[in-house]
Amino acid sequence: MVSLADQNQDRNLLTQFLRTIQYQNSSGQKTYGNALSILRAIFEASGQQHLLYLVKLRKIWFAEIDKFLARNAYPRNISVLRQFTVDADFIQKLLQAGVSADFLQAAEKLKGESFKGSAQLNGKLQNKLKRLLSSEETELLKHKVRFKPQQTILHLTVYDGSISQALRFETEAYLRMFQRLLPELKLDDIRCHVGDLGQAQFDQTQVALLAKDWHLVTPEGVHQNCMPAFLHRVSRAHAVLVLYVSSAEGLELLNRTPGAEWLVQHLYKQRSELQDVLQKIAFVPRPELDLEQVRLRSFMLGDIPLKKSAAEAAKESSSLSADSAKKSISAREQFAKINRELRRKPAET
Repeated sequence: MVSLADQNQDRNLLTQFLRTIQYQNSSGQKTYGNALSILRAIFEASGQQHLLYLVKLRKIWFAEIDKFLARNAYPRNISVLRQFTVDADFIQKLLQAGVSADFLQAAEKLKGESFKGSAQLNGKLQNKLKRLLSSEETELLKHKVRFKPQQTILHLTVYDGSISQALRFETEAYLRMFQRLLPELKLDDIRCHVGDLGQAQFDQTQVALLAKDWHLVTPEGVHQNCMPAFLHRVSRAHAVLVLYVSSAEGLELLNRTPGAEWLVQHLYKQRSELQDVLQKIAFVPRPELDLEQVRLRSFMLGDIPLKKSAAEAAKESSSLSADSAKKSISAREQFAKINRELRRKPAET
């Protein structure tokens, strides 16, 4: 049972958050704002702005997506590729910040080059400098470098490599279809990852169930420092549970006490069905994420009612996998249907 102190703390956190997004309560003749806009503000504030669209897409997947795609693929994730280009404005900012002469010279040598992440940029600067970046230089780059979104990508899990190839041929047509169904989401590309459709849904359900009860099934020192994020499938019989850790100190503590091996055995005792699901645990530091954000994302992608048990979720996912196997026929036979489905007139669609 949740204590009164915890309830008050949650209420205070919620009030604090609503103030940060400038949400106003209703009074008199005023009404509450649109629920969708509030949810969008919540997800954007937590750095998960595409999670709402992914959940919405999954809701309409089997009802409004064409049969070929719905039967052979399933939305896995939405990611954003970001890019930073070293230009004259950036060089000017470094000059104004009073960086060292060798650092400024190294940056000028990279003028016109583009980078997809901080690690790539920092590594290239270190190659030019022929030394490691100082802590002051690293901190300066964090504040001066702004990676701009370049591409929004929908990732799909498909059951076979030939399906992936077929979808690549019709990427443009499918992008137009998604634009029509979700006009608020601008997708630039679709990428396929081969896997078991039923297994992928089952794995996400298991992560969601764990995230929901994480504070109940793990010691205080564990659930205060990490949260289940996703299951990584090394093979059909081998999966790694990835836990996002909130700080470098938390990572050091978890590796030392209780350690990954102990935690695996502890989870087996708490949830015996996990023995058939995961074999290892990996701690991944993500200090920029709040653990409640990770929990929210895991739970929403699992798409399970609060009262559904692990056994029921396993049974449902197993039936999904079996149904997928029955319906999955030759990709060559189905490929001919793509053009007919996607090139129909809008009214027919």
